[in-house]
Amino acid sequence: MKKRIVTLLLCSLTPLLASPTSAERGKEVYMQICFTCHGPHLEGGIGPALTDPFWKHGSSPEAILDVIDNGIDGTEMMGYKNVYPEADRLALRDFILSEQAGIREMVRYVYPKDHFKGKRLLPELFKTIESTSSTPLPENWLYVKRNLEGVVRVTAKAYIQTPGTYRFDIRRVGRTAIYFEGKEVHYSDENSPKEEDINEKLELEAGSYSFEIFHEEKRAHSYKFYGNLVGPAGARYVLSGRSLQGSTPKVIVAGPAAKIERKWIKDLPPRAILCLLPNKVIVAFNTVDGSVVDAWHSAEIDQTPSLTDRSQQQSQIKGKNIPNSARQVFESSDPEFIAYESDQANALIHFIVDGKPTTVSIAPEGESSFTISTK
Repeated sequence: MKKRIVTLLLCSLTPLLASPTSAERGKEVYMQICFTCHGPHLEGGIGPALTDPFWKHGSSPEAILDVIDNGIDGTEMMGYKNVYPEADRLALRDFILSEQAGIREMVRYVYPKDHFKGKRLLPELFKTIESTSSTPLPENWLYVKRNLEGVVRVTAKAYIQTPGTYRFDIRRVGRTAIYFEGKEVHYSDENSPKEEDINEKLELEAGSYSFEIFHEEKRAHSYKFYGNLVGPAGARYVLSGRSLQGSTPKVIVAGPAAKIERKWIKDLPPRAILCLLPNKVIVAFNTVDGSVVDAWHSAEIDQTPSLTDRSQQQSQIKGKNIPNSARQVFESSDPEFIAYESDQANALIHFIVDGKPTTVSIAPEGESSFTISTK
């Protein structure tokens, strides 16, 4: 077999937009009921982002509609089945889908490897044997348990926003076959000459596309499959990663007493502390110069943002900014920070200022503000 580099022109059978009218109406509904929690651009806020790969409750059209209709128990996400007509709920779903880019609806299947011994990984083979497991992957990238022994099949969809040339970039380990809209577009086998590999370029229009990955490698402590779907303008959608189950975003929320946290937050000084008050106000206080850097209401601290490699990302403050909250507390330019503590609803920060012990008290005020005093 000779190496094939062929460009396939594919038009999506499933456009991102059901219709312009539906998406426009869906955006109207979103801006009425969703943006306060999920952000005006679906970037997340009090609720999770709706454009990143991690979809805890499923990323299929059916799963998204189910959440819109019935809500999620134990959360602030209510159901709208009895609030909005079906046409509006479908339009909202279509709008959310129209904003997706990347890999979605991924499911992992594992099969006994003996069935595939000495045979090329073809779709037909997987129709003649039952899988030993079937697992939806909410992260929408492939991972497996350690010491896996078997052949893996993945079904997924690629949501494309930017038309152009795409290709699969797959690490050459074990053997891998990829079928895109039913056509073989990648094949590699580390035990065969590299010249026999297949890696076809894909000319894609905006839309969603179905694809399958078949992969087999030697049993080992860790799985070595690694891949991306690479596109124009630096687009790169990961196909492999690690499980985020058990590290679903840890969120620090307000309680009956004030909480004081030190977290790595973008654009905040490294020695700033976060004072989370019982009224859900967060005040960022710089202990170096004794100043309020910023403040938010209806806020919480997300320690592990729902992004790729989330454990390596900065924590985030999710809430609504309180305008004109920054202020200098001391006239002295050289306060000496000593310690901080919570005292019921108040956050206390202790300093030595001009040789005298001084305590800054940050207290909740109303539902969305705070007061600050010194003594």
